[in-house]
Amino acid sequence: MDRTIIMILAIVSLGVSLGLFLFDSQVTLQTFAENQAHSPQTITFTVIAEDTTLEISPGIRVEAWTYNGTIPGPTLRATEGDRVIINFINHGKLPHTMHFHGDHNEKNDGVFQEVLPGESYTYDFIAEPAGVFMYHCHVMPVSEHVRNGLYGAFIVDPKEGLEPAREYVLVKGEYDLEDQENWTPDYVFFNGYTDQYWSNPLPAKTNELVRLYYVDMGAMPAFGFHIHGTIFDTIVSGIWENEPIKTQTWEVSPGNAAIFEAKWKEPGRYLFHLHGIPEERGTMAYFDVKDVTSDATDGVDVAKTKSIDMWDWQKQVFTNLQQSDKNAKVTKTSVASNHKGHDAFTQTNEDDSQIIETTLCDVEEGSAIKSSNKSYYPKLTQIKVGDTVTWTNKDISVHTVTSNDDLFDSGMLMPGDTFEHTFDGAGLYEYYCMLHPWMTGTVKSV
Repeated sequence: MDRTIIMILAIVSLGVSLGLFLFDSQVTLQTFAENQAHSPQTITFTVIAEDTTLEISPGIRVEAWTYNGTIPGPTLRATEGDRVIINFINHGKLPHTMHFHGDHNEKNDGVFQEVLPGESYTYDFIAEPAGVFMYHCHVMPVSEHVRNGLYGAFIVDPKEGLEPAREYVLVKGEYDLEDQENWTPDYVFFNGYTDQYWSNPLPAKTNELVRLYYVDMGAMPAFGFHIHGTIFDTIVSGIWENEPIKTQTWEVSPGNAAIFEAKWKEPGRYLFHLHGIPEERGTMAYFDVKDVTSDATDGVDVAKTKSIDMWDWQKQVFTNLQQSDKNAKVTKTSVASNHKGHDAFTQTNEDDSQIIETTLCDVEEGSAIKSSNKSYYPKLTQIKVGDTVTWTNKDISVHTVTSNDDLFDSGMLMPGDTFEHTFDGAGLYEYYCMLHPWMTGTVKSV
C-alpha cells in the first residue's frame, strides 16, 4: 500500500480515536457536573416578631423588637435556585415586615404589605443570586425598627458549591439609649452584644480557610472592617459573582454586605474590629488560631475538605449573653419605647392663628417620612364640647391617633381607615402617632 495512503489512514484513525476519547471525557465530565449540581429544594422557615428585653452590654438591658427573640434574628440559609417560604408571624405591638435584599417581586419585598400585630404573612421566592444578604423590618421609621433589633442575615450558597472553610456570620448592629436616630449611637456590636468575641474569641486553625459573612445593619457612615495578621480576600457586596480582591481593611456601608476570607500560617490571637469610633463602642474581637492536632477530624475540628458552620455556636453564645426576658426592667428607656417623653407631648405652644375650626382631620400623605414635614392636618383643631372628630388616614402607611393621656387610641389605621372620638369636656387634648412619634396634633374643645 502506498505510504502516503497509510499515513492518511493512520491520521484519520488517530483523529477518530482522539475524538472518541474527548467525547467520552466530555460525557464523563458532564455527568460528574450533573451529579454534583444542586437540585433545587423548597425550604420553609418560621419567623416570629416579638417584643422582649435583652442585655446588649454588661449591665445594660434594653427594650428589643426581635425576630425569634434575639438580636440578630436567625441566619436563614438556602442554595441558589431553592424555593424559600417564610411564614412570618407578628406577635409584636407594632406593625412589622421582613424586607430581603436580593432578587424578588414586590409582594415579597416586605414594604407595603405591613403585617399588623396578631397577623401573619407568607413570603415565597426563589433564592438568587448567590451571596450574603440581609433582611430587616421596613416599616417607617426604618432606622428605629432596625436599631431595636429587627434584622438578620440571609445566605444563598452557589449551586456549584464552595471551597471548604470554617464559616462565621457577623451582623453589625447599633443601639442608642436615648435616640435611635442618633448618628453616634451608644453601642456598636457584632451579633447583638458588645465585645462578645473578646471574651469568646472565634476559634480557627492554622492554614484553614476562614470565611466571614458580614452584613452592616447600622445607620452610621461606613467604617473599615479590619483583620489582623493577614491580607484577606474580599468579595465585594457579598455577591459571589464578584471576583475577590486583596484587602487590608474594607469599608462596608449601612445596608451593604461583604464576604471576607482569611488564613493564618502561625498560631496566635489575631484581632478583628471596625476601625475608628466603633472599636471603642463594642466591636473589639479576635480569632484564637491554633495549630491543627494530628488527630483532628476533618469537618469537625478543622475544615480541610469539609466546611464547618459555626452559626449554632455563635447563636448559643449571644443567646446566653442577651438573656431574653419580656418582663425585666430596662436599664434606661429609649425614645423608641417612650414616645410620651418627647417635648412635643409634654408642652403645647398654642397659637390661635394656626387653629382651624373643623371636626375633620387627615393623616397627610407622606407623614411616615420624617423629612416630609407632614403630619396631621390641621395640627391644631378647635371644636365645641360634645363634637365628634373624625380622622382619615390619607397616607400609604399605617398610623395611629393616640392621646397623650390615654383618653383615646385609634389602634392601627390602615390607608383609607377612619377613627372617631367624641370630646365631652373642655380643654386641650394632645395626641400623636405611636409609629411615627414626630407626628403630633392638638384638639381644643371649648
